Amino acid sequence: MGFFSVISEKISAMREHAKDKKEFLASLIRAAEDGKLTEDEIKEIQTRYKELELTQDDLRGVRAKAYNAALRATKADRVVTAEEEAELVKLQQLLMIPESEIAKSKQELARLRLLTEIQNGNPPTIAVPNVILQKGELAYWSEPASILEERVVKRRYEGGSQGFSFRIAKGLSYRVGGHRGHIVTDTAVVPVSFGELIVTNKRVIFRGDAKSFNIRLDKLLELNLYSDGVRLTDDKGKPRMVKFDDERNTDVVGATLSYAINRFAS
Repeated sequence: MGFFSVISEKISAMREHAKDKKEFLASLIRAAEDGKLTEDEIKEIQTRYKELELTQDDLRGVRAKAYNAALRATKADRVVTAEEEAELVKLQQLLMIPESEIAKSKQELARLRLLTEIQNGNPPTIAVPNVILQKGELAYWSEPASILEERVVKRRYEGGSQGFSFRIAKGLSYRVGGHRGHIVTDTAVVPVSFGELIVTNKRVIFRGDAKSFNIRLDKLLELNLYSDGVRLTDDKGKPRMVKFDDERNTDVVGATLSYAINRFAS
């Protein structure tokens, strides 16, 4: 066999190997897309990994994609069970994915697991420094937030005119069109106190740097949850608007409030 024939065969083999490797990496993502790897899929991945003599560098650009594909399938129903979390742990271990590559995904997973536990009636209990709790009162959640109120943000003078005058005789003028102006105020909904919203089994508490309030759960007349905050109305009809610093936890706050109200407000 000539030299060029040997080189040609090596190049063909390299191309075939690269093709096989590309197909394997693509199949890896497809296998993870349902959020779970079967035992047969795991064995196939391990076998092909060895056959293709792959390294961690080969997986570097794909392993996080496979994990995120599995996470998308897992969180599609907004519920993440302990079993589903275990499957993701198994996938991370199988592909030897460093925490640094999926840090944001793991944060989202932890948030969804927490949300699932709250919805299942298992909210966390937390310590809240510098807040005096009542006898038998447990704090479930604390969220950085601010109180919003409508305030005057600008005043301006509008209108007003001296009119104009015209001479009707020597030394005598006549003025017409004059009128007085008026003050116009511009209002806006702005933060007036920064602090934290605390949900307990007895109250909703806001502890702020300028304003604070607390409402007993059984005195809470209305609750409106928004994408970035909540409006709380007590039994006297007084509404309080609270905006969360980080809207990613809105559903967690909402689930905690729902649990506390349904369990303890009656």
